Amino acid sequence: MGTRRILDTACHFRLIKIILLCTLTLFLFSCSPIPKIIVLHDPLTADEHLSLGLSYESNGEFDIAIKEYKKALNKDRKDHRPLYYLGNAYYKKREYENAEKFYIKALDIAQDNSDIRNNISWLYIDTDRFEDALKEIYIALTIKTDPNYLDTLANIYYKIGKYDSAIKTLQDAMSITSSSDTNLLYNEYRLLGDAYEKMGRITASKEAREKAEEYRKGVQ
Repeated sequence: MGTRRILDTACHFRLIKIILLCTLTLFLFSCSPIPKIIVLHDPLTADEHLSLGLSYESNGEFDIAIKEYKKALNKDRKDHRPLYYLGNAYYKKREYENAEKFYIKALDIAQDNSDIRNNISWLYIDTDRFEDALKEIYIALTIKTDPNYLDTLANIYYKIGKYDSAIKTLQDAMSITSSSDTNLLYNEYRLLGDAYEKMGRITASKEAREKAEEYRKGVQ
């Protein structure tokens, strides 16, 4: 019994020494200066980050562009533009789920932005969601009549086999397309030629494609 008690007493004193040592260590640390964490301030504005992002995107550097758009978004969560540009960049990378996510977030802020609706319509075209594509482009056209939107609508009609509607829509689009917008005119006439061919109108198809070629050379 005595031996056990001595052992218990010895352990008790060792425990007291450990506690005292820990207390002293904590005291010494509390007296030492605490290192300061330096937080670097982002000197650029949201607009400057967007401009940088657009520059990178135009060079095909989509990942760097995405980083800049996210920095712009952190500057202002209520600005739809970073969300819209993120949707565009992810769309160009063919990351359709991410693109759709950011387009929808942009629309939550700017429901009347017809450009966003046009672009998400193209996303739905590329993923064979034609009913969703039609819904979005119809809304865009109620907001603003734009030849680019009509071209989008014509592409949907073509994809779903409504060639008459595609031709009529393309004719409407071309009637309001600026003569200087050779890229859009090329796309319109090219699709018109495809639609005529589907309907067996070979001569009309050939003429439309020749016209498209003229505008293609204008683009170059």
